[in-house]
Amino acid sequence: MFCSGPHTTTEANDAGMGSEEPTLSEGTVELLSFLKFVKPYFNPSNTGSWTFPLGAFLHYLSYEVSHRMGIMAALNVLKSSHPNSYKQLCNDEPYLSCIELPGHEIVAFLDTLLPLCQQALYSKNGSVSHAGETALLYLAQVDPVRVAPPMIDFGLRALDISSVNLAHQAPSALSALTRLFQPALRQCPTMVLSRLPEMLRLSLAGIDSNDQNKTMRTLIFYRNLVMWLPAGGALNIAPDDKETKGTIQIGEGLMDQRNSIVGSTSYKNALASLPESSILAQKNAAMLDTDIDFDTVMEEAMLAMSDWSLAFLDRVYELLRATGEQEKLGKGHSGYAATHGSMDIAITKNVSRIMKETLTYFFSSMDTETYRSALRSVSKFIEEETLPFAVKDASLLCQAVCMTRFDLKDSSADASPGLDALVPILTEDLEHRSTKSAIYRLRCLAGAVRYAGSSVLKHRDSIVAAITYALSQPDDKVLFKTGCKLLRHTLSSQCEEYPIAQSSHPMKSGTNFVPGACAELKRDGVRWCVPSGKSIDFTVDLVGRFCLKRLRSLGDTTGDNNIQRWRQSLRVLRYTLRGCLGILLDDSADTILSQEGELCPKEKATASLIKSSSPESQKILGDLRRRFCFNLMDITCVIAKGTVDCESKSDESQSDKKEGGLSISTDAKVCNEVIEIAELLLTRRGAQYQSGSGKTIWRGQKEILVDFFLTSECDYIQNILLRADDESQRGLNSLYKDGEESGKNISRCLLVNRIHIANQTLTASASSQIPRRLKKLRDGAGTNATIPASLFTLEMNMETLQSHLSSEESPYKDENCTSLRACEAVIDGLCNLSCHPNINVRGNALSITDFLMTRFGWVVKHRTSRLLSAISLRDDDLKGVDGIPSTQELVTQVNAQGRRTRLAEVVKGVLKLVSLPKILKHMMWNETDRFELVKTVCGTQRLLSLLPPEDVAKVVYYVNSIFLLFRSRNFSLLRVSQADQMAHESCLEFLIDMLQDGSKSATAPDEKSDEVADDSDAREMHWRDRLVASWFLLQFVDEKDLVTTKPQLMSKVWTTCFTLIKEEVGQPIQRVSLGLLGRLVSLALVDMSQPESIGAGQPDVSLLRDFFTSEQACKALGNALVYDHREDTSVGGGHGAQWSSGVQEIIRDATANLSTRTLFPFQRVSVKTSIYKLQHSQLLCSALLAIGYENAKVAVGYLLAQATELVASPPSEDQRNQQCTAAEIFGGVCRAMLLYSTTPEDREIIWDTLLLPFLEDAVQKTPTYIIGAYFDACRWGIHHFPPKYFFPLLKFTVMKVQTTLWQRDGVEETEQGSGVATAMADRFALQSKWLYFIQSVLIELDGEDDVGATSKLPWYTAGLLHDNVVASEGSNDEEIELGQCWSHVSEALIPSLLNAIGHPYDKCRDHIASLLFRMCYCHRKFINTLSYGKGSRSNDPGITIMNQLVGIQDSTSYSFKEKNRALGTARKFVAYCVHWGDAKHEYSQFIVPLLPLAFKALQTTEGEVSVEDRGIEAELVKGFRYAIADISTSCVVSYGVSNDITRVLAILKEMSEHDNWQIRQASAHFLRCFQGVHKFLFSQEQAESSLSIAISLLSDDRREVSNAATSALTGILATMPQSALEDLVAKYIRIANKSIKKKKKKIADADVSKEEVEEKAVKEKQRAKRQQRSVFVLCAVVMGRPYDTPPYIPEALAALSKHSFEQRASMGVRDEVKRVCSEFKRTHTDNWEAHKKQFTQEQLEALEDVVSTPHYYA
Repeated sequence: MFCSGPHTTTEANDAGMGSEEPTLSEGTVELLSFLKFVKPYFNPSNTGSWTFPLGAFLHYLSYEVSHRMGIMAALNVLKSSHPNSYKQLCNDEPYLSCIELPGHEIVAFLDTLLPLCQQALYSKNGSVSHAGETALLYLAQVDPVRVAPPMIDFGLRALDISSVNLAHQAPSALSALTRLFQPALRQCPTMVLSRLPEMLRLSLAGIDSNDQNKTMRTLIFYRNLVMWLPAGGALNIAPDDKETKGTIQIGEGLMDQRNSIVGSTSYKNALASLPESSILAQKNAAMLDTDIDFDTVMEEAMLAMSDWSLAFLDRVYELLRATGEQEKLGKGHSGYAATHGSMDIAITKNVSRIMKETLTYFFSSMDTETYRSALRSVSKFIEEETLPFAVKDASLLCQAVCMTRFDLKDSSADASPGLDALVPILTEDLEHRSTKSAIYRLRCLAGAVRYAGSSVLKHRDSIVAAITYALSQPDDKVLFKTGCKLLRHTLSSQCEEYPIAQSSHPMKSGTNFVPGACAELKRDGVRWCVPSGKSIDFTVDLVGRFCLKRLRSLGDTTGDNNIQRWRQSLRVLRYTLRGCLGILLDDSADTILSQEGELCPKEKATASLIKSSSPESQKILGDLRRRFCFNLMDITCVIAKGTVDCESKSDESQSDKKEGGLSISTDAKVCNEVIEIAELLLTRRGAQYQSGSGKTIWRGQKEILVDFFLTSECDYIQNILLRADDESQRGLNSLYKDGEESGKNISRCLLVNRIHIANQTLTASASSQIPRRLKKLRDGAGTNATIPASLFTLEMNMETLQSHLSSEESPYKDENCTSLRACEAVIDGLCNLSCHPNINVRGNALSITDFLMTRFGWVVKHRTSRLLSAISLRDDDLKGVDGIPSTQELVTQVNAQGRRTRLAEVVKGVLKLVSLPKILKHMMWNETDRFELVKTVCGTQRLLSLLPPEDVAKVVYYVNSIFLLFRSRNFSLLRVSQADQMAHESCLEFLIDMLQDGSKSATAPDEKSDEVADDSDAREMHWRDRLVASWFLLQFVDEKDLVTTKPQLMSKVWTTCFTLIKEEVGQPIQRVSLGLLGRLVSLALVDMSQPESIGAGQPDVSLLRDFFTSEQACKALGNALVYDHREDTSVGGGHGAQWSSGVQEIIRDATANLSTRTLFPFQRVSVKTSIYKLQHSQLLCSALLAIGYENAKVAVGYLLAQATELVASPPSEDQRNQQCTAAEIFGGVCRAMLLYSTTPEDREIIWDTLLLPFLEDAVQKTPTYIIGAYFDACRWGIHHFPPKYFFPLLKFTVMKVQTTLWQRDGVEETEQGSGVATAMADRFALQSKWLYFIQSVLIELDGEDDVGATSKLPWYTAGLLHDNVVASEGSNDEEIELGQCWSHVSEALIPSLLNAIGHPYDKCRDHIASLLFRMCYCHRKFINTLSYGKGSRSNDPGITIMNQLVGIQDSTSYSFKEKNRALGTARKFVAYCVHWGDAKHEYSQFIVPLLPLAFKALQTTEGEVSVEDRGIEAELVKGFRYAIADISTSCVVSYGVSNDITRVLAILKEMSEHDNWQIRQASAHFLRCFQGVHKFLFSQEQAESSLSIAISLLSDDRREVSNAATSALTGILATMPQSALEDLVAKYIRIANKSIKKKKKKIADADVSKEEVEEKAVKEKQRAKRQQRSVFVLCAVVMGRPYDTPPYIPEALAALSKHSFEQRASMGVRDEVKRVCSEFKRTHTDNWEAHKKQFTQEQLEALEDVVSTPHYYA
């Protein structure tokens, strides 16, 4: 939380009692100061980049305030109820003794934060508005009595239709009322109830058909309202019950302790001292008057609720009517139905859900009389109007009406007056109504019966007649579907359990009703609608009448059994299942109950429920699910037989007659119905299954009501008691934290809903628990049990199917023919449908099959081999096994065009099945399955050659999707058995054979294809197979293979890798082979580093040595590294590589295996070029270390020779990569040889004979844009080596810089001929390269944290660099060598650099500035880390450099061009200090001394200057402007040295008095930014100094300077306290009034002397300056308050208006006054009525005189 300073408990309670003006702590003052400064940014009109961060900050800060106060209350509870635990806690955590906030500080926080919440609430940014809502809720929960009333009143003003300028705030106001209603109702019900009539009246307008957002927020507000308050009638208040059975209480008096915090004396005194404008200071008579009778207020509120209920229903009717009209208008106007996006559909569904919940709670909260009036209104609306386009919402209205029950005390009288009233209306004379009217009434009837329970039985005849009528209209699809929905809802209402709606309201629960109090579970008054025996019998009757009868009719071969009849019968079955799945068991109820120990709760409850029905119903239900499963299995078998080898694709319009004169196999609608029925039967155990989404919605609703103050208090108490092992907290896992005394704050509705969701969760869990139980019962507990043969068969025909359907009893009477086996057979049928000719059927079947795998996961194990054999065309004898057609047989089947279309369809379905997560996951868990998958994926060449050309690309994509899924989930397997090892070795041999023999595939040699694709296609496919095989080889080889696998096999791996590198030039497979080489080398080094006792043996690297000691092989490797780069897009049109699908991922994995990961480069200086691949250098270094020193010397010669050739490569598209590869070779060779070197002589030989000659030649030949690769290569080569290892390189680079660098004493040749100019450009380019290159050496000479780090190898290099080859030496010697290195650099390099700061070449100047900074930076770390040279300032390069740079401006030894170039170098030096340096040192030592130079460089040369020189000067000025801006915003003096701020202000003071106006303007801009960054770090003297500088610049003659000063002053004044601003305004109003220009008196010219004229001119000039200064100060004051109006603002505006006339002020002053006044009026327009009250009439007239537009009649 925020720091508010330490407070003891005594100070917190007694603050303000002993002194009249209690003081705030330092932390609180700083935080409140910051909040006041950022207050303007919270204005709704302000939508900048700060808006969202500030909104989030407000949210979290308000939460922390509430959270801390919750902890305060928790400590008080612990102190009173658990004193021993409290005492021990204070001993363990002493800071808790000062955690309490004094009351006056709480008031200060609330007083500051509430206006910010109010502003954020109406922000145009939705996220900020939501943050404002939650922040307001946090603060309201701290003190609802004082926070809620003014905020509620403010929201009501926004809802008033007369407040036109506040209309846009209505949605946010509704959300705020929703948030504040419960806290206010709980703490001050009188206040809320007294405002309730007005609240209801104003909010009704929120239900607006033209504004969906406002309608939704209004419904949410009403939903929250009726959760807590009844809609009319008297309250049912019962005595409190202290019983806590089944629940727990965390503490006692939680609410009393939280209220005591805001009831302290210091809190009340602070409230009394607040100004009247404060939100907390607003008086409220209804709140404070204790004489108001609560019963009277409640009675009036209930009367208002009763009246509102009917008005609310009228609004709902209008909403439904408007919805219908809009849809009709949209359709009739355009001729087409309106199209909606997914977002529109989601919003519409959300609105419907909210309306359903609101109406449900609305009717359940009514008393009898109110409900009767509402029911009459609803009945009249339903009877008189038909709104087809609003039928869904109308059905929700009927549902809500009928959910309400009465006479709940007598369980026999479960009455639903709503159903009794609506059923006659909705079922009356349906046959004679229009189709639309009948559909409308049937849909409403479906909603009415959904939750009507046993009341439906009274109207069973009418409902059955309505269903019969709808289902007897097969030609009208919409009416038929409506009848199906009515059947579904009727079944669901009779066989599902759900809470009765009226239980959701506390008034009807029979418990103590306290307005706004939390619902309690301990007195559970929830009434459930539980099906009875009669309800089950009625359900069975409906199923038999409408479902079973239709299924039996399908078996009738004598009637008209067309395809439409099949579709409709299956649809009726689907809707029947959706309604009655909850009572369908896998066996009889008696059998189920006999297995009680294995049952899940849902299954046991359902069996007990069925036992209450009649014997006939029990008999039917006991076998119904099993019968449905076998019927479904038979249908899928018939479909499979018809499609297993059909000759061509079929669509819905095809009506070929096959077996039995009917074809259901090719009908897409029948197939889709079968798929959906399969999902229902196999995965659902109830009609209500979406518990996951319901739980998410419930959490969202709970968040609106959570009391975070109370929750924090409760959680803290429980946490402390658990830590103290308190007895009250032991064994609480099975109990529920109940009521307010346990931190809860949820309504009765949410409590009931959560219990209902828990019941739904049990139903959802049963869908996976029951299949597992049945499998365990059949196969035992083992995982390797043999699964019985599948009942799925291709021998089923239509006649057999019809006979099975028409049979009264199930034909599968064998006891082994269980429902579980039928389900497994249905899964086989779905796998067959996944290969269906219709693409839509395939897609639906695949998605359902994927879902079924989560319930029947054991079926995956036996399908993998079948699926892979189908892809490999090795399934001659497997036709129909697991539902998959035989692909080998389909090879010989072609369509009329001679194409194997059916083969392509089956293959695509099988590939999609393999790519299912469950199936692929199973294939990855053992080596054998992996091997089979590898053979399949790598052996698709023959398959692709047989497919039609149009399907090849799709099949390749599907195969690649399997590969990518395998790649994303690949992991290493631990081979624990010999079988696993053999399978692994077989897989490696297979992959090696594929890579060595390009013509070999995964098929057997005798498998020939009758038709093959053309040669080009075959080559392309074969190339892809080999590439995938190389990837598998790359991933499967591990460190165990190098030491335990057969030597012959690993020799093949090495040989294959080298062969691919040599032969596959420029191909992706070559890049994969490089990755394989890197993996093998890395694994070899790991094994070589293990002791013999640990490892199984040393890897054989003889082939690696042979490879690297071959000149041809090294050359091939170098070329392979060239092609392992990205293509150069700067040539050839700039197009990137167009890789095939999956190739890019393979190459990425290969690159990741080139080398092990490294932490390089460590320092803040990162790599300089993106084309340099560090992995290449690492690969070469690792390989050279693996082959031994003698072999490495031979290999280094070959590699450097190849690198020399690459450096000199001619221009081509590969030139860049070739030259970069040369740098990578140098880096790897350099590091390896340095690791091998053990003596100084060895290192001298290596540098002098190998590395430096190559480096000198390479730098000269390499283009400038490639030199960054050598920069990175050099850094990597010497990274973290002691200085003595690369001292020859340091001397060499310093010498090169000295001998090549341009010096000022030389003769400039820029004015000579073109040939000389070209030679000079080449020479300058070479200088730039060496200047750039030497920085890499200096960076590595420096350390990560200190210079001393380079004097020894770091600890983490032990495993990375194999430190056994590097001997450790004394640290003192290393420090001396390091000091010698820096001395050499300083003495030899700095003079040359300083003499070249005026270098003609810009790139060289940039590198010189970088080197100078690096010298200063490293020397400072050097003297701070090592004792060498410490205390001696004579060797400090920073002093020399600063003297040289500071003296540039005043030096006369430079020419014009040289001076500008030198100044440019100084600017770049400043930029490096800003971005690369440390603020604590570089700012103080370098930036501040160079700041005057930066300002003075803005002054341009006066007089005649050539165009070229003027351009140079302008470019320099532009650069320094950027540098000054960078310093002012990027450098923060937060390191505790306040004197540096004073130094900067002194420089600004000097610059503000400079003669050049551009420098003065720059100083004003710098002051604005500098003050903004350091405003909270300024001391009082520094703040006054900045204010005086800004005011002094206001009177400048140049408008640019005065405008910049005004902006700076505006930011300064924004942070000043109000009292100081009032004094400042009063002071400058007096000055402004005295400085008004007066009318000139007419005096004869002869009477005025020359001295008098001059004296008057001087006085006039002084007066004008005073006027401009004072007016601009007042303008800055006004501009600093853009969204509020303190008392001094009207006074300032009135004073400013006097200076807007021509006779009284100059033009500049007049224009500024008009601009400021206009801007003030613009920013205050939204709430002008409130701001207007701060003005007197005279002040308003003065403002209007300035901002009003003159017109002709004025």
